[in-house]
Amino acid sequence: MPPVGIQAARQMDVLAATVSTCATGRSAAKVNDIVRETGLERHGIQPTLRFLTGTGLLTSGPAGWTPTVPGVRVGQAWATNRDTARTIFGEVWRDSWVYHLLIRSSVRPGVAFSAEEIAKAMRPYQTSKLTPWMHLVDWLVLARYVERDSDGTLRLSGALTDDVAAAPDSEQDVPPASAPDPVGPSLGLVLPVNMDQLTHLSADDYGAVMRSLATIYEVLSRQRA
Repeated sequence: MPPVGIQAARQMDVLAATVSTCATGRSAAKVNDIVRETGLERHGIQPTLRFLTGTGLLTSGPAGWTPTVPGVRVGQAWATNRDTARTIFGEVWRDSWVYHLLIRSSVRPGVAFSAEEIAKAMRPYQTSKLTPWMHLVDWLVLARYVERDSDGTLRLSGALTDDVAAAPDSEQDVPPASAPDPVGPSLGLVLPVNMDQLTHLSADDYGAVMRSLATIYEVLSRQRA
């Protein structure tokens, strides 16, 4: 989950700093590089790096953090044209667990929501803290998955309508994890568990599922490269 003390736009600066550092020929960026590039405090950078890694924009290793192919696309654009970067970000993040949680939630097109209502609708484990999920809504706005009305309420972007309509909302609609895929992995990923099952996981099990999904998305992003 994103850190609660840094705005989504500033966290995107972390991605851009990682991309620019690696563009100099470095194999990976370290926290000191990002501190120097962004001016952010170290304590906020580490959780940001974990979140960016967990959503498929970075990979981590002994040498530090390296942007994925989608991460490079977003980070390079963020440094030059943030409007373009938001469009690219919205495209590449459709492979992330964040997007899949959103389209499978109770958030539907044409309905006005508060940020808290969207956060609660997306949060699979209902006893977990709501604050990180509230900050995740800022990322939804950044990706243009939700749009802010003049009165401050939020609505699902019309561009997501088809995906929301096609998203499985019951266990019967979700293909089993062992089902063979004759054409290989798709660009998106259907969770082998439904939202009702996620809500009954313990905090430890839920964390394990999210970490596993992050690994899967990283593998898929390498295959698409």
